[in-house]
This record gives sequence, structure tokens and C-alpha cells, in this order.
Amino acid sequence: MKYCKKLLLLFFVACTGFASVAQNTDRLDFVVRHITRKPAVRHGSLAVCVHNINKDSTIYTRNEELAMLPGAVNKLFTTAAAYSRLGPKFTFETYLYYTGSIDKQGTLNGDIIVTGSGDPFFCSSRFTYTDSTFHRLMGGIRKMGIKRINGHIYADTSLFEDEMMHPSWQWADMGNGYASGVCGLNYNENSIDVHFRSGRRVGDPATITSSHPRVEFVNQVVTGPRDTICDIRFYGSPYGNSRICKGVVPLSTPDTHFRASMPRPALAMANDFTHYLRNHGITVSGEPSDHFTMPKQYKTVCIDTSFNLFTITALTMQTTSNIAAESLFKMLGCLRDGHGGYASGRKFMYDYFNELDINPSGVRVVDGSGISRENHVTAYFVAQFLDVVARQPFFWDFVGTLGISRKMPEYSIIPQVPEGCSLKIKTGNMSGVRNCVGYYTNADDEMFSFAILFNNFDADDVTMNGLIRDILEEIIRL
Repeated sequence: MKYCKKLLLLFFVACTGFASVAQNTDRLDFVVRHITRKPAVRHGSLAVCVHNINKDSTIYTRNEELAMLPGAVNKLFTTAAAYSRLGPKFTFETYLYYTGSIDKQGTLNGDIIVTGSGDPFFCSSRFTYTDSTFHRLMGGIRKMGIKRINGHIYADTSLFEDEMMHPSWQWADMGNGYASGVCGLNYNENSIDVHFRSGRRVGDPATITSSHPRVEFVNQVVTGPRDTICDIRFYGSPYGNSRICKGVVPLSTPDTHFRASMPRPALAMANDFTHYLRNHGITVSGEPSDHFTMPKQYKTVCIDTSFNLFTITALTMQTTSNIAAESLFKMLGCLRDGHGGYASGRKFMYDYFNELDINPSGVRVVDGSGISRENHVTAYFVAQFLDVVARQPFFWDFVGTLGISRKMPEYSIIPQVPEGCSLKIKTGNMSGVRNCVGYYTNADDEMFSFAILFNNFDADDVTMNGLIRDILEEIIRL
């Protein structure tokens, strides 16, 4: 009799537990279904998947196998693969070489070669200390006893392919700084700060007050009313030397700046470094170039190292740095095939998915950042991928990089998390795309991976951020 009572008690406890889980997911399901009936997303797509990592089970799904545009969610795949293969202490290295010989008077009868390995933040103006990059390189030249260079400054981009941007990137993106593409030797994140000032009256042309002397800007930006949102876009091909500027600057704006993509960034670096050396007492007889053949014999002057992978990943995740993701993507391709490119990077990613024993059904990855609209993922795949990554040795370093900077507009989607709980997220936003994926750990130390993917909606960003927040608030009740 006692044995039967114990069985009944166990059965009651088990049923109570199942009812609790069902109640939590029923509430989530109610919110998701209610959202799908809203005019903002009625004609679009919403896919949701939540996975309990502790129990290795999917506890909620909605359209989980629907192929969706990931946007910056792609960065999760790229950075996790980089952690797996390169490790958190990995750094990109930029090499300074010289050819020829140095005579007793300090004249180098040869060339200086700057060889990149894809450092996305080489000479970036985003960080104040990188203003000294040229100073460090010049210091290496002076240590070699070089006072004059009877030759050229060459930029070597050969580690990566010449195709800086994936062919599927859209014309509306590629002239802008966020879609600057990557090459073997990046420079100032391959972008240019362009400063604008409004005209005196509404409708007047806005004025470019500062740009880049070697890039032509065709200015079609106009002055709008004071309450107009400042919005400027650039159009131009990767190697074309002109950028068309279109958009609006509000009336009485004294100065505002946007970033355009830089044509031939390696050549721009060689030009600027040549001028820097000349201005600091080291003469250079030849003109800089990014077209040359690497000689068989050369000697090392110095090596400049980048941030480590942890810092690069944090910048990639929290400030949506596309150039960092693309550099890592091509570096992974270089590990696989000896030359960094989009094709080799893509092959590496599918090899990585297979290694993790994840079926990439419904998944298409063509770039590292998610700019391409040829990328596809499913909510189920993303949640499963995050689950598997949570079991990797590098996970705690990796998850520490996730988050949203307070300066980002989508910071408002983060709900109030209960004490003792943790929410780590990555967003993926582009035209018609609002995604939020990540990890949630509740007060019982249960960890969940989740994916919320919105595509093709008819609403503004504020509305969509609110809908994502509504779903997140139900996930943190689990």
C-alpha cells in the first residue's frame, strides 16, 4: 500500500511539473499568436524557437523550420567558429618588411612593404590610441637605421581575395561605411568620415565641410525642416573613386557626420603612410601602390598586432561591426584553403556545422556579417546552434561578448531581468528584418537558447522592438 502511495505521489509531482512547463509555454504561445494577428506582422513572417539546454529539449516552436533572413545573427556563426579554431587570444598581425639593402648613410635602396592579415581595426580612428599606429611603424623603420627610402611604400593585400564585398550585397548598402567590405590590408575600417552642415533654408543644398581629399563626393544632400530625422546614404562601387551622397540634414545643424565606404583602402593607407614618413623627416622617392609582386627576398622591420579575439568579438556583437565579422570569415576561409575568400569561408562554415553535428537544413551562409540577403537560417537551427555552442570549452568567453551597447537604438528591447537571472542577446536588423537571439538563465540555473525572427513586416522600428520585447518578457518567465 505504501509502495502504491509513493507511485501516486511521484505521478502527481511529475504531472505538476509538466503542467508548470505547459503553463509557461502556453503563455508564451498566447503572446506569439496574438502578435501574428497584429497588422504590423500579419503579412510578414515570425519564427520562434526556445530550447532548454539543461534538458536538451525544444520546449516551444512557431514556424521553426521557416527559412528567414538572419541579418547580423550570422555574426554568431562566424565568431563562434573563430573561437573554436583561433582561440580567444588570437590577434591579427600586420607586418612591415623591407627589400634591398641599407647603406651606411641610412638610405634604403629598396621598398617598404606593409603586409596585412585582415586586421579589421588597423589604424581605426574609432580608438584614440590607434592614432599612433603610423608612429609605431615609423619607429621600426628608424630602428633599422633607415633615414631615406629610395623606393616605394607598397600595400600587400594578397592574403585575401580582391573581391572586397560579396557579389550579392545590394547597391543601397555598399557605398556606406557599415558595408565597406574587407581586404587583406584594411585601413580605418575601410571607411571615411564625411561631415555635413545644413543650408540656410529648407530645400537648400547641405554643405560637405570635411571628407577625404582623394575621393570625389557628388553631394545631393538637402536641408530639411528642423524636426526631420538626419539621414544620409552613400552610393558607389568598391574600387570606384566617387561616392554619391543622398539624404536630408535638418535645418540649423552645424555639423554632423556619416561614414562612407573607402575606395581601395590599402592604397589609401600606402598614400597616407608615405605622406606621414615624409612629414616626419624620412624621404620616400617613389609613389605608393597596392599593385606589385611580392619579392622572393625581404626582411622584417616590425609586426603590429590587433586586439585579441575576445575584444574583436565584443566589438562585433555590441556595435554591429560588419568589417570585423567579414575579416574573421575570410580568415577562416584562409585556414581551410590557404587563401581568404567568400567561397572558402562558406565552405569552412559548413564544415564547422557538420563538425558540431548540426543539420544545416534550410540554412544558407554566404558572408560573415549577414549583410547579404542571400543568407537564410531557421529559428530551430539558430536555437540548436546556440545550444551546442553552450557546451564548448570557449563558451563562457564567447557569451561574455554578447549584448547591446546603450548607444544602439534597439537597446530598448531588453526587459527587466529578475534578480539572479541572466539574459544575453544578439540582434539582427536590416530592412524588413528584426531578429533577436541568445541565452536566458533563470533563477534555478536552467539555461535556454532562443531565436525570435521577424521578416517582411509593415511597421516601424519602435513598434517591432516593442513586439520583440513582449516575447522576451515571456521567455524570462520560463
